Amino acid sequence: MPDEQAEVQAEALKDIVNTELMSKRDLTEAKIEIIKWVAGMLVAQAAIVATLVKLL
Repeated sequence: MPDEQAEVQAEALKDIVNTELMSKRDLTEAKIEIIKWVAGMLVAQAAIVATLVKLL
């Protein structure tokens, strides 16, 4: 394979890897954000239920 072709393919592969794949750090950050969101929803749900119980 000519050097020029190899460089073009390597650059294309680098772009794909950098844009399409997540690192372990990215996954950890996403997991933390999901946990925060779910915890917030649980607190909101508990507040709504408590309010409804008081109204009934």
